[in-house]
Amino acid sequence: FALMHRASGVAWRWLKARWPATKSLTVFCGGGNNGGDGHVLAALAATEGRQVQRISLTPRERLKGDALRAAEMADDAGVGFIEWREGLRVEGDVVVDAMLGTGFAGDLRPTYAAAIAAINESRCPVLAVDIPSGITADGGAEPSMAVRAVMTVTFIADKLGLHTGRGAALAGEVVVESLGVDALAHDDITPTAWRLQSSLVNLALPPRERDMHKGAAGFAGIFGGAPGFGGAALL
Repeated sequence: FALMHRASGVAWRWLKARWPATKSLTVFCGGGNNGGDGHVLAALAATEGRQVQRISLTPRERLKGDALRAAEMADDAGVGFIEWREGLRVEGDVVVDAMLGTGFAGDLRPTYAAAIAAINESRCPVLAVDIPSGITADGGAEPSMAVRAVMTVTFIADKLGLHTGRGAALAGEVVVESLGVDALAHDDITPTAWRLQSSLVNLALPPRERDMHKGAAGFAGIFGGAPGFGGAALL
């Protein structure tokens, strides 16, 4: 629960930094730990005087573990608990998506699909907690629909799905927060991909004089293009 509280606090701080004039927000919560993050964030926002509408995709009696504890924390902060139903009005300066986390895979249940549609149709700016609901963490697949976020605050490590497939278009600005987890904890994990940034590439290139000939800087080898797709490498 301590890690959940830390994650929610980080997401709340980013929301305030990105939208400093926020006075009201709607928080969508799922039934798992991602939803728990949303409940705690709702509690933090209410404690700081914001008007909070909390919408749960899971009935209260089905919440358990840390998610239930987080929901009770929001209760104690005076945040109302509204069970999702079609026709609910989505409003506020910012919408927080904490419905489906990194464990999501497969098809969306109708209730989640309807909630996602309502969020996107509201045209309110959205902050996604860890990953936009509907996006898969390992590949960015969008089974039917997904939340379109302005900012995604993801935790501990970056997610491939935020930079590939539809995820790259739907995640908005991606912020990675370690939550204090030591980088050494990742040493035994083999990454599925490496994200290259221009700053890293520039470090590997030799310094260039202003009058240097292109042939004096070495040569680049380009490997790519599956059968029938050689044009990618040529370009």
